[in-house]
Amino acid sequence: MPWFVYSILSSILFVGLYLGIRWLTDKGFAPRQILLFMVGFALLGFFGATVPSLGKVLSSEKFISFLAAGTFAGIFSSIGHWADFEAIKRAPNPGFSTSIRNSSILPVTLFSVVLFQSQFHFLKLGGVILILAGIIALVIQRKPSSQEKGARPTGPKNYWVPLAFIALVGYTLTVLGMKKATLLGFSPPEICLCIYIVNFLFFSFICRKDIRSYFQDKTKLRFFLPVVFCCAFFAFAVNLLNVKGIELAPNPGYHEAIRNTNVLFLTFLAIPLFSASMDRQKILGVIGTVVGIFILVL
Repeated sequence: MPWFVYSILSSILFVGLYLGIRWLTDKGFAPRQILLFMVGFALLGFFGATVPSLGKVLSSEKFISFLAAGTFAGIFSSIGHWADFEAIKRAPNPGFSTSIRNSSILPVTLFSVVLFQSQFHFLKLGGVILILAGIIALVIQRKPSSQEKGARPTGPKNYWVPLAFIALVGYTLTVLGMKKATLLGFSPPEICLCIYIVNFLFFSFICRKDIRSYFQDKTKLRFFLPVVFCCAFFAFAVNLLNVKGIELAPNPGYHEAIRNTNVLFLTFLAIPLFSASMDRQKILGVIGTVVGIFILVL
């Protein structure tokens, strides 16, 4: 399949992942609890998919380089996820931090040219910038709702801006680490297994004081586990498609730009699901995103 098919599919499947996480957070579950269980279930899936080739991976002469690249990507993806959730939680308007984080597609595009001799055309860069501008138009709210104003802390002590930039750096370095691992000849399940082992260790450490409490409320656990298992399934599929898209795309930044257009699908789904509305800003965001995608795939 063409590289952009993987990008589009990963974008669409990410919507299912987002909606599952959104439902669980609305029910009062902490994001780090959701991430711990989701990563744990997905890790089992990646281990199962990698078992047939595990001996070959361990005996490969490139194993040390692969382990370094996978661990590098795993560390920075963990940091990126943590910083992203914290920034969204603390920002006066969640669209602000999301916009900063999604800007990672620009450094990914440029660094890939320097590090991996990836394709670079000014027209394609224009498509990346159009997609980024469209995403920003879709996620930025002109005025946060009164409920958000009351729920979100504001002020200089919240440090949401540095956290958003930490997420940007984390996601940028994650993609570069993944790209390096693909160039070493390892498959998406093998790369994802390495990354998710690091993710699981990271979130286990973050949640170490609360893990016991997660299993105490049996009633909540009964409906939490099936939903988080579905989230893990989406995470499993999204990450496999994501790595394949990064591997095949002429520049990983092109793939990342299209993958981040999940905001476009979420915008349309939010209308019936969350009673959201479309205004001129969002319409312009949709147009910019769609035009940018056409520039990248043609």
